[in-house]
Parts: sequence; C-alpha cells; structure tokens
Amino acid sequence: MSLSESRFTNRLNTNYVPSDSEILEIRSLLVGPAEELARIDARIEELESALAQLREERASLKEPIDAHKALISPMRFIPNDVLLEIFSSCLPLEHNALIDPTEAPLLLGRISQHWRSVAYSAPMLWSSIHIPSLSYRFTSSQIVLELERIVEAWLARSASCPLSVSFHDVSNDVGDPDFNPETSPFEQHPLVLQLVAVSQRLRSLTLVGGAKLLRPLLLLSQEDVPLLKKIRVETGLYRPWQLPSTNILQTPTLEELTFITRYIDPLSLSLPWSQLTSLHVECDDLDFNGARDVLRKCPNLEQCEIRVVDSSNYSGLTGSLPPTILPLLHTLAFTGDLSFIEKWTSNLVAPNLRYLKIGYITPDRGDDQGTQVST
Repeated sequence: MSLSESRFTNRLNTNYVPSDSEILEIRSLLVGPAEELARIDARIEELESALAQLREERASLKEPIDAHKALISPMRFIPNDVLLEIFSSCLPLEHNALIDPTEAPLLLGRISQHWRSVAYSAPMLWSSIHIPSLSYRFTSSQIVLELERIVEAWLARSASCPLSVSFHDVSNDVGDPDFNPETSPFEQHPLVLQLVAVSQRLRSLTLVGGAKLLRPLLLLSQEDVPLLKKIRVETGLYRPWQLPSTNILQTPTLEELTFITRYIDPLSLSLPWSQLTSLHVECDDLDFNGARDVLRKCPNLEQCEIRVVDSSNYSGLTGSLPPTILPLLHTLAFTGDLSFIEKWTSNLVAPNLRYLKIGYITPDRGDDQGTQVST
C-alpha cells in the first residue's frame, strides 16, 4: 500500500498517540517505502560520485583550454598604441593620479606582464601625481621611505613629459614663530626636494601646507619652471612675514592662479596679472578696493573667483572711477558683504559673462552663503 493511501493521513503532524496494534500497522506500512528510500539514497550517492568525477575531468580539461584560448585572446592583438589610448582613458579627469594600487595607472601594471610592460614604458601615464600628506613624526620610517621611493620611481617613469603635480603636506606644518628655515630638518623635506629636481617639467602645480616647508618650491625662479601654466597655493599664515619669497608666482608662462591664505594682500605680490586667464583668490587682507584693483590688473581673465572678508575700508563710491572692463570674462564667483556687492559690481563691465555666483558672508558669523545665476 502507498503511504498516500494510509488511513493515518489525517493523524499526521498531530499529537495523536497510536495504539499497540496501530504501531504494528504503521511499521508494516513503512517497510516498502523505507526500502525505496534507501535505493534512492544509494542512487544519489552513486550519481554524486560520478558528478564529482566529471567535475574533476572538466577542470583538468578547462584549465589548459583556457590557457590556450588566452593565447588567441583579442586583447593580445591590440596594438600598443591602441592599448595606450585605452590606458589613458582610465586616468582620472577631475584630479591628479593617486598613489593607489586599485586605480590607474598603478592598477594597469597588475593585470598582466604585457600590460605592465606597456604601462610602465609609457611616460604620459605617469605625467600626473597626487602626493598625500604623511606625518614624518607619527608614521613609521618604513612607510615614509616607501612613499619616497614610489614618488621617485613615478617621476622617473614620466621621463621628459610635462608634469601635473599636487602636493599636500598639512601633517608637518610648523607653527612655531621661532622656526628657522635655514636650520630646520624640514627644509630638506625629501618629497619637496624631489619636486624641485623635476621643476623644469612642472606644468601644473598644487601646493597645500606650511609655507616654510614649501619654501624650496616657492623660491623657484621662472628659469626653474619654464613650462608652468597653472599653480594653486594654499597655506595658512598668521603673520604676513611668514610668507617666504614667491618667485614661482612671477613665472611669465603662468595663466591660471589660485592663491588661498591669510593676512596676505595679493597686490603686494609680484604676479604676471595681465596674462592670467583664470584667477581664484581668498586672502583675509583683501578688501573690496583691493579686489577691484586685482581685476583691473587682469584684462584677459576668463574665469574668476574672489572672496572678500574685509569691507571696513570700502567707500562704495564708484561713480568717479573708470569701469573695470573684462571683455573675456565668462564665469565669476564673488563672495563678500552683501551690502557692498551691488555697488562693487555696478562698476564691472563683462559683456561675455555667462555664469555668475554671488556668495555673501554673514557679518556676525562669517558664514559663506550664496546664490548663482547662469545664462
């Protein structure tokens, strides 16, 4: 009898307690099905054993098959120049390449020996680098030396290519007013000196950190950086005299400048104002009058961002002043005391302005807020 025809079906999954005679009947009912179950289990075990053997045979075949297929893979026949175009497309667009094994270009050298050979022999893939901040005081010497070694090898791979470099060092900033740049060991910052050694190839340079640590770079002359077109300097200074000479900002090839610091009047710096096409200035000592004078010095500006904190000396009298004419300016972002911005901008003539962002500083809090308009 099939178990589906058992008279105990309605007793299943209940708390029913069978009698002695019913126990014998149930045991009799289970003899045939139990034997069938044992046969099925034996069959399953037999099939699983056969399946395991087939999997082993498949694996032993698949490995050499895949290895042979790799020999005729389309990627192997891509010309190196095309492969380099693909590699170049893997590089970041919004920032310099990171020292990160999970991102290009380092990642490209971890795929295959051929890719590594192509990537490591292509200087253009190594023509940009972001050097992160690393505390020499709290980081093990082994890690510090490894970073220095990586940067040295990276710059060597770039061969003679123009370089785009961003160097951040906020961990080794020296705030001591008695700091002596002539005797401090930080004057010999190894990474700074590595960049000085390749200064002839610097095309774009971002420097973030203490001015005294960056001193060897800031002192570079125009002969030292003949290719430099773009520079960004962010340094926290609490005394005007803490800023060393900024010869590098006088470079005649300079077209794009970002200068962010405290208590430094940018007008006191010798800059190639007239050739700048992009300018971003945030200096606490820059007032509205100074901002106006800065723009007048830059007739070729196309993009400009200025933040004015000091409005104490601004008269707002612009009627007697000649207009500030910027015929090429298409983007302007301005932050300052809102009560003066309208008067300040009324003297500005920018016929090609397409994008305008006005930010205002809340006087009692110093918070930046703003709005933007584009056409």
